Amino acid sequence: MNSVTETIKIIPYHEGLAKSIADMWNESRESWGGDASVKTEAQVKEQEANSEDLFLYLALDGEKVIGYCGISEYKEDINALYIRLLNVHPDYHGKKIGKQLVLKAVEKTVELGFPRIDLYTWAGNVKAVPLYKKCGFFWEDRDETTHLMNFIPLVLQSEWTKQYFEHLDWYKDNVREIEVKPDGIKANGFTYFEYVWKNETHFLRVQIEKSGRGIRLIETNDIFIEASLNEHIQIEGRETAVKLVMKSKSGKPMKVTVEGQENERIQVKGKHDVEMGEEQILSLPVHILDGDEPNEWVTHPRAELMVCVDGFSTPFAIGLFPKKALKINTVYMPKRYDLNKNQYLYLELENHLKKDVQVEVELPENSHVQWESIIYKTTFSEKGILKIPFTIQKYGFLQAECRITVLSDDEKFVWMEPLAISLPSFGVKAGGYDKEFIYLQNGYNKVRLRKRNNALVFGNETNKDQRTALLSPKFGKPYIGELSKKQVSHFEWEYSEYSATMKLYYDVHKPFAMKLVLCCELFGDGLLNYWMEVENQSDKQVTDVYIYQPVQHHLQQTYMPLKNEVVYFNDAKMSHYGLLNKEEVTGNWMFSDDRKDPHGIAWDPTVQIGFEGWYFYLEEQLGVIGLGEKVSSKPIRFSLGAIKTVEEFQTFAGNLDSIPPIAKETELRTELSNPVMKNNQKRLFLQRIQNRYFNGKLTLWNNGEKMKEIPVQCEDNQDLEVDLHSSSSGFIPIEYHLESESQKVQGSLLLLHQTSSETNELEVNDGKHVSYELVNGDLSFKMANSFFPTLYSLTYKGEEWLDSAYPEPEPKAWWNPWAGGIRTYLSGISLFSFLKETSQARFVKRIDQKQNEWQGLVMETKIENHEKWKGLRIQQYFLTLPGVPMVVHFTELEHADRNINEYLVTEKWWKHRNLRETIIQVQNKSGSGQFSGGIEEQDFRISNPYTVTNRDSTQYLQIYTNTKDLDSDCIFSEQFAMTATADFVNIEPGVRHTTNPVFLLFPQKEMTKEMLESLKNIRF
Repeated sequence: MNSVTETIKIIPYHEGLAKSIADMWNESRESWGGDASVKTEAQVKEQEANSEDLFLYLALDGEKVIGYCGISEYKEDINALYIRLLNVHPDYHGKKIGKQLVLKAVEKTVELGFPRIDLYTWAGNVKAVPLYKKCGFFWEDRDETTHLMNFIPLVLQSEWTKQYFEHLDWYKDNVREIEVKPDGIKANGFTYFEYVWKNETHFLRVQIEKSGRGIRLIETNDIFIEASLNEHIQIEGRETAVKLVMKSKSGKPMKVTVEGQENERIQVKGKHDVEMGEEQILSLPVHILDGDEPNEWVTHPRAELMVCVDGFSTPFAIGLFPKKALKINTVYMPKRYDLNKNQYLYLELENHLKKDVQVEVELPENSHVQWESIIYKTTFSEKGILKIPFTIQKYGFLQAECRITVLSDDEKFVWMEPLAISLPSFGVKAGGYDKEFIYLQNGYNKVRLRKRNNALVFGNETNKDQRTALLSPKFGKPYIGELSKKQVSHFEWEYSEYSATMKLYYDVHKPFAMKLVLCCELFGDGLLNYWMEVENQSDKQVTDVYIYQPVQHHLQQTYMPLKNEVVYFNDAKMSHYGLLNKEEVTGNWMFSDDRKDPHGIAWDPTVQIGFEGWYFYLEEQLGVIGLGEKVSSKPIRFSLGAIKTVEEFQTFAGNLDSIPPIAKETELRTELSNPVMKNNQKRLFLQRIQNRYFNGKLTLWNNGEKMKEIPVQCEDNQDLEVDLHSSSSGFIPIEYHLESESQKVQGSLLLLHQTSSETNELEVNDGKHVSYELVNGDLSFKMANSFFPTLYSLTYKGEEWLDSAYPEPEPKAWWNPWAGGIRTYLSGISLFSFLKETSQARFVKRIDQKQNEWQGLVMETKIENHEKWKGLRIQQYFLTLPGVPMVVHFTELEHADRNINEYLVTEKWWKHRNLRETIIQVQNKSGSGQFSGGIEEQDFRISNPYTVTNRDSTQYLQIYTNTKDLDSDCIFSEQFAMTATADFVNIEPGVRHTTNPVFLLFPQKEMTKEMLESLKNIRF
C-alpha cells in the first residue's frame, strides 16, 4: 500500500474541521475548472448545518482535510443514496484517497440497507470515471446528464448472492472491463448492467435491468437463472409474460420456488415449485394497470418475482415502460385569445402498436369552447395529427376528458384522455391541471406546480422561460427534503374578488408527521403571496422546527441590498449566489429590472437569507408546534411585472427610509463614497462583492495618461486600498482597468478636486437691482431679491449660458410675465403670484452628507399672499466647491399646517451666445440626438445626463441628477430654449423636504454617465 495512504484517516465531519475544509476547497480550484470562488470557515459551518447529508466523511492527513464525501438520500428517485459531492485535494491525486472515500460510501449504503447509491459527474472527468466504475458504478447512457448508479449494495444484500462474498472480494475480484464511456448491454429496448466476479474457486455473474433497478440474471459455478420480457415498451391493456430460464450447471438438482409479486402498477401472477436440473423455462403472466408514463429520472414500474433456491431468496425485477396504444400531445399556442373567433387545437398522435390504426377522438361538451365538430377520425401508421377548429365561448380553464378509440385489425383500445387548455383573459381567475402541472391563473399571470418534483414556477403567460421558481421546501434541523419525491395528495382553488388561491396538500413523514399545505395567492396585477401551513400530526409536541425554502432566481440584471447599499448585478461574467456572503445582506428584498419581465421578491425581515451555488434560500424558525397544532409561515411576496422599478419595490418591501444608492458588483470608489478630493490626495477602494479569488492588476488613467498601476491579489471580497495623488484642479476623470489572465473589467469615476482658495462674494448694484454674485474662478452666478426668485445669470469664462428677462419680468411666448433663468417652484402658484411675494437672497455655506463644505447663494421665498399656499416656505440653493467649475442646485420646502401633494417643477432657460447657437445633446436607448434652438418648435424628452453646448463645441455644460425617473422635457421654439423636470412630492405638515440635487458642470470635454454617477451620493 502507498505509504501516504497508510497515514490517511477517514472520519465523520465535525465543526472543528470547517476551517480545514474551507482551505481544501480553496486549494482545489483547478480541479473544478478553475473556479475562483473562495470558501470561508463560516460558510462551511453554515452549509454543513443546512445540508441534507446523512453522513459526511472526510479524509485527513494528520489534521489537514484532504478529501470530502457527502452522502445524502437521493432526491430524484426512491430507495437510493447519493454521493452529493466528492473531492480530493489536488496534491493527493493518484494516492487512492478518492477510492477510500467511495468505498466508504458504498459500505455505508450496505449498512443502512439501501439497494444502491448514485452520483453525478461530467463526461470529461476521465480521472474519476475509471475509479467509479472499479467501485461498482455504471454510467447511464443519457444525453442530458452524466449519471452513474452502483448496485453493489443490492447484490451484497441478496440472500443468494451475498453468500458468495464469503469467498469473493467484491472490489478485487471484479473482472469488469473499464472504459470511459457509457455502460450497458442493450436488447429489445432494455439496458442491462453486468457485474462479474471471479477467482480461482468461485464465479458470480449478476445482471441489473437499468429501468427497474433490479436483478434479472444470476449465474454462478452451479446455476443459471435469467428473467426477461419480450420488449421494454409494453402496451396497457395487453397481456404479456415474464420468461424465467433456470438451469443447474452442476447437474445437482435444486429445489426452487418462483412466485409472482404484485405492486401498485404491475401484477405478476403464479407460483411454481420445481426441482431445477436441466434447463427449465417458466412463463408467468403479467398484467399492467393504467397509469402515467414513467420518466428517465425514476425507477420504472417493475415486473417482480421472488426466486428461492435451496432456501435462499432473491428478488428479481425487470423494469418496463407502460404506454397506451396511442400517445397524445395537446398543442394550443394562440397569438390572441379572442372570443367567437376561429382557434385551432392540434392533437399530435404517436402510434405505439407498430401497425396501421384507426383513431376516433370524441371531444367533450363544455361551456368554455364550441367545437366545430365533436368527433374526429384519422388513419395512420406511425405518427399523425388532428387539427381541431373551435371558438372560445368563455375564458378560464377547460378541464375535461375526451374519449379515445384505437382500432387495428385485431385489437381495440378505449380510454378517457385528459384535456386541459388554459384560456386566460384580464380579470379571469381559474385553475386546472394536466399530466405534468397543476395551474393557477389570474388574468395573464400564472403559477404552475411541476408534479414530478413539486417545484413552483410563475410569471406572465407570454413568457415561456420564467426567471423565478420555488423549489420544494425542507424541514429540520437537520434538514430533510422529503417533499421533492412526494406526490400532492389533493389540491383546491379558491377565488375572491381580487385574487385566486391554490392550496396543495401533502402528507409528510420526515422529520415528523405533518399535514403540509403550500399556498399561492395570485392577484391580477401580478402580485403573488406564497406561504406554508404546517399541522403537527405526530404523537407529540415538536420543537425547533425550521423551514428551508430554496428560491431559484437568475441573478443577472438584479438589485440586492448589500452593505447598506443596493448592488446591481449586471456584469458580463455571470454571477452566482455562492459567491456572496449572507452577513452582508442589509435588506429583505431583491429585484430584477428585466424590461420585459421585472420580478421582485420580498420576505419578512425576521426571515434569514442564505446563499448556495445557483440559488438562494430563506430560512424561518417556526419554533414549537404542539400536538395537532397548525402554524403558518410568514409569506414570501413576489411581483411578477406588477412593480416596474427598484425604487418602488423597495417601498413595497417596507423600506420607507431614503433609498440607498446603486453600486456595482466590481467598482473602484472613493472613501466613504465621497468624490471630493482635498490636499492633492484621495484614498480609493476597489470593492468586489463576489467572494472570488483574483490575481491581476489595476491600472488608473486620467485623460489618456496612466496615473497608477498596482498588482491585485485577493483571496476574498475584502476591499483593496488605493492611495491616489494628483495636483490637477477641478475635475479629475479617472478610467480604470481591472484585469487578469481570464477577464478584464473596465470602469470610470469622477473626482472633484477642491482647492483651499475661497470664493468671492459680491453685492453688485447696477442701478436697477442689487444682485448677489458668487465668483469661483472662471465661474460666476447671480440672483437678485427685487427681480424674481430665480438664478438669472450663469457664466463660465465670460460667456453667459442662461436666458432671462433681467432686469424686469416681461411677456414671452405663452408666459406673462416671464423671468427665465433657473428656478424651482410648486405647481399651482403662478408667476404673477410669485411677484406678489417677498424673496430674500443671501450668501450661504452648506455641509453635505459627506461633510463637504459648499459655498453659494440661497433664495428664500415665503408665501404670504396666496390663499391656498399661505405659510409655504421655499428655499432655492445654488452652491459650488472652491476650484471646481460646477453648480449644484436643490430646493427645500416646508409648510407648517398642511400636506404638500403637488408637482415640484424645475425650469432651466438656456441661451448660449444666441438661441441658434444653443444646442442640446441627449443620449437614450434609441441613440444620440442633437437639437438646435431658435429655429422651429420642438418638444422632446431629455436624457440624464444631457449636454448644452454651442455649434463649434468649444464649451460644454453637462446637467446630471441622481434621481432616476424624473418627468423631463425640452421645448424649443424660435423664441426660447427651455428644459423642465417635474417631480411629484408628498410632504407631511411641518416636515422640511429637500430635493435631490441637480449638478451643472463645465468640463473640458464631455464626461460619461458612469463618471457623473460618482456624484450620486452627494445629498444635503
